[in-house]
Amino acid sequence: MKRKGFKRTGALAVAIGLALSMLPAALAGEAYEQPELAARVKQMIEADGYRFKDLNGNGMLDPYEDWRLSAEDRAENLLSQMDALQKAAQMVHLTLVSKKDSWFTNNNVGFALVYEYLFDSAKDAAERTNEIQELSESAPLGIPIVFSMDTEIGAAFVSDATFLPDEINQGAANDAELVARLNTVIRNELLAVGVRMALSPDADLITDPRWGRNQECYSEDVGVVEALIVAAVRALQGGSELTADSVIATVKHFPGSGAQTDGVDGTPLVIQEDSIELHLAGFKAAIDAGAAAVMPYGYSTVPFLGGDAVEKYADQSSAVMTDLLRGELGYTGIIQTDWGLNFVGAANAGADILGGAGVRSTAHLVDGVDEERLTDACRRILIAKFQLGIFENPYVDVDNAARVLGCDEHRAVAREAAARSLTLVKYENAASLAGQSFIVAGELADNVRALNSGWTAKEPMELRGTTILEALREKAGVENVTYITDAASVPADLSGVSAVVVVGEKSGTHEPSWGTATLEFPEEQLRLVGALDAAGANVIAVVLMNRAYVLTPLADAADSLLLAYRPGVTCGAQAVAEALFGEAAITGKLPFQIPARMEQVLAQREDLPKDIAEPLYEYGFGIEVESFGR
Repeated sequence: MKRKGFKRTGALAVAIGLALSMLPAALAGEAYEQPELAARVKQMIEADGYRFKDLNGNGMLDPYEDWRLSAEDRAENLLSQMDALQKAAQMVHLTLVSKKDSWFTNNNVGFALVYEYLFDSAKDAAERTNEIQELSESAPLGIPIVFSMDTEIGAAFVSDATFLPDEINQGAANDAELVARLNTVIRNELLAVGVRMALSPDADLITDPRWGRNQECYSEDVGVVEALIVAAVRALQGGSELTADSVIATVKHFPGSGAQTDGVDGTPLVIQEDSIELHLAGFKAAIDAGAAAVMPYGYSTVPFLGGDAVEKYADQSSAVMTDLLRGELGYTGIIQTDWGLNFVGAANAGADILGGAGVRSTAHLVDGVDEERLTDACRRILIAKFQLGIFENPYVDVDNAARVLGCDEHRAVAREAAARSLTLVKYENAASLAGQSFIVAGELADNVRALNSGWTAKEPMELRGTTILEALREKAGVENVTYITDAASVPADLSGVSAVVVVGEKSGTHEPSWGTATLEFPEEQLRLVGALDAAGANVIAVVLMNRAYVLTPLADAADSLLLAYRPGVTCGAQAVAEALFGEAAITGKLPFQIPARMEQVLAQREDLPKDIAEPLYEYGFGIEVESFGR
C-alpha cells in the first residue's frame, strides 16, 4: 500500500501532541538518506518518497516507524502504544538454551542471552538469530529483540569465533590500542551473527589474589584499568554513542567486585572508605566514554554503602543503582542486572533490564512495579534499540557471518595479543627449542580449554583450538617431542635436555579449580617439576593462570618461568610455541603482584591493590627478551 505525505489521522490520534511537534520537520522538504530496510513479515509503506516498515500493521506511518525522527521521539510514540505488560516484556533478558516461538511472537521479549543455543557454525548461528528476529517482527508492535553474549573471550558462544586472550592477558600487554583492536574483533564478529550486546568489558580492579575472576580483569593498577576500559567501550560501540554499527558495551561488575571477602566469589564486598574510589575509577572512566550499559554484581552485597546494600545484592539495591550509580555518578544509561531471581525487587531498586527473567516474570513485574518505573526502564531500552538501527533491519547476511568469524585478520590480532602478554619472570640457562628434541610435560599441556577462562560452551561440546603440546609438536615435529604427564614418567637422566612443563589451573568461571583457600600448586604438579629438575633437565615452566599464584617453588626448581595466563584457545598455544622457539620477543609485564608465600595473601586487604609486603615479584615486573635462548 502506497501512502503520500505525513497526514495520517490514525497515527496522529495515537499521540497527537507528539506528532504535531514533529510535523514541521517532517514536512519541511528536508532530504534524508534512505536506510536499508529488511522485513520478512510486515509490509513496507511509502511516505514523502521514502520507504518505511509498517511494524504495527495498521497501514499508516506511525512516528515510531519513521526513521527520520530522533530515537527519543520514536520511543515516546511507541511507549504510548504499549500497555504495562508489553513494557515489562521489554525488560526481560531470558537465557536462550532452547527456543519457544511464543516468547517472541506473543510476548515480544526484549533480550536474549544466546548461550549454547548458537554454539554451531557462524552461518547456522546467523540463521538462528534471523529466525528469532522474524518471530519478533511478527509480534503486534514488531519490536526487534537484542541478542547478548558473555564476551569475556570474544564471540565464543559460536564455535567458529576467534577466541581472544582474557582481560588478564590484555592487562599484561597494557596497550590501549591493542585492546581497541581486540574489541573491534568482538564487535565485528557479534555484528556478523546478529548479536548486539556484549556482556563485557570488566572494569573490576584486582585487589585480592584469591578471587577466581581475576582472569576477567585488566589489572591491579587503577590507571591501567581506566585506560583499557575506555578503549574497550569505544571499540565495541564504535564511539561514545550507539549507532547502527554498534554493539552495546555492558561494563561490569558495579561497584567493583574484586574485593570479595577472603576472595570467595559471592560474598560481601569489603570495600571501605579508603578504597571505594579505587574500585569506582574504572566505571567512572567507562561512563565518561559513553558506556551504554552497566551491570551491578548479582552475587555480593556492599555493606559499606549502607541502606539496602547491607543485605541485598548490588543488582537488587537502590543504594547501589539509584543512589550511587544514577545519583552520585550521574549515569543515565541502561542498568542491566546480573543473572538473578528477584526481578521485581531489582526493577523497583532501579534496574532496567533483568538478567535471567522469563516470560512468566512479566506478570509479576506488572503487579509489583509501578508503571511509571516500567515506562522509565522501557524508554531507555527502546531508545537504545532505535539507535542500533534494528527497527529498520535486524537481519544479518549468513554468508558474511561465515566469512567474518575466525577470519585470518581476526586470528592475527588474537595471536599478537597472546604473544605480547607473555611474561617472563625467570630466565636462566635458556636455550631456544629450535633444532632440539625435548620433553613436554603436564596434563595442561594437552588441555585446550585451559587456554581461556570458561566463558564459552561447556563440555562435552568441543572447542576448536590447538593445545600447547600440539603447537610444539607442529613446530618441532612429532618425533622430536616426548610427552609425559606425571612425575613417575620422568626419565632418570635428562642432562642437556629441555623440558617444557605446563602447570596451573584448569579453565573455570566463578569458582577456581583449586578453590579460594590456596594459591599454592598441587603436589602432583610440584612433584613433576621437581622430578624434571632432579633429572637434570633445563626446565621451562609455562604457567596457565587465572590469578596470582605462589610461584616460589617453581622459581626455585625451574630455569625459566613464563606466565601465559589465559592466552586464548584460537592462537594462544601458537604464541607460546613461537616465543619458546625464539621467533617472537617476550615483553609482557605482571598485571598484579606475585606472592612469595600464602601468609602474605592472608595478611593483605581484599580491597586494596598492591598491598602485599615484599612479594616474590612486584606489579609490573617482567624480563624482556628479543629472542628466547638466543
